[in-house]
Amino acid sequence: MIKDHIYDVSGDWPGNAFLAAGKTNILFDSGMACCGDRLVKNIEGILQGKSLDYVFLTHSHFDHVSGVPYLRAKWPDIKVYIAPHGKMILDKPSALRRIREMNQAAAKDQGVSKVQYRDEDLYADDVLADGQLFRFDEWKITAVETPGHTRDSFSFLIGHDECSRKILLCAETAGVYAGNHCFSPCFLLGYDMSIASMKKMQRLGADLLVFAHTGFAGEDKAEDTWNHCFAEHELAIQRIRTEARKDIPLEEKIEHLAVYYWPEELRKYQPYEAYAVNMKSMLEH
Repeated sequence: MIKDHIYDVSGDWPGNAFLAAGKTNILFDSGMACCGDRLVKNIEGILQGKSLDYVFLTHSHFDHVSGVPYLRAKWPDIKVYIAPHGKMILDKPSALRRIREMNQAAAKDQGVSKVQYRDEDLYADDVLADGQLFRFDEWKITAVETPGHTRDSFSFLIGHDECSRKILLCAETAGVYAGNHCFSPCFLLGYDMSIASMKKMQRLGADLLVFAHTGFAGEDKAEDTWNHCFAEHELAIQRIRTEARKDIPLEEKIEHLAVYYWPEELRKYQPYEAYAVNMKSMLEH
């Protein structure tokens, strides 16, 4: 089963970095800098001396890209892919400074005294194109452009030669989804854009779905997951639109929505400030 070849190697938030292990070894996302050493150790435990070959990044937010310098220190020959807009962001010194600031704040939340990496090691080697197919030994990976959370969001359809089923690693555009236990919308650029990207993901026909920060969906059938996820998004937009119409300060609107979208399951990984920034964007868009 293809799931047997995919490992959660997250150093920080469970479900934040996945390793496809085999003759060729591929990492999807890399987490925060303060947990980069743990990420590397987790990968080493799976690879047992073999090399990490490729890294695919779903988007350029600091909690998805900042493990890259730690990976380069251990495996200097890795090749890192991201969307064109994401590469442009990582090529900007001002963006790297902001990413470092966010990593330092996250380190404080994690009880880590400081982050240690070089800004010049946080870069992508090449860019992705919508529908681009990669063939690495037993792995077949299709990059799918799915904006909505960010302009540079990509999802990845993952196939394996020995398995009939396929996995879709969903961009955060689909939200942080864990069934009945937890759901947080992430349509920072707009609801309609995100729904269109989710429908594009659904049409790919993957058998198993992986969501950002929460991992594999709990439902047995992907279609059941999509139905539930779309329903959660419809409920979210109704709540957000209702709150947006109220004649009260923005901060109060954000606090009211935190009851639904900053639950206990997220609080140990997501600072309130990060939740507030995301919700502010959704209220505005």
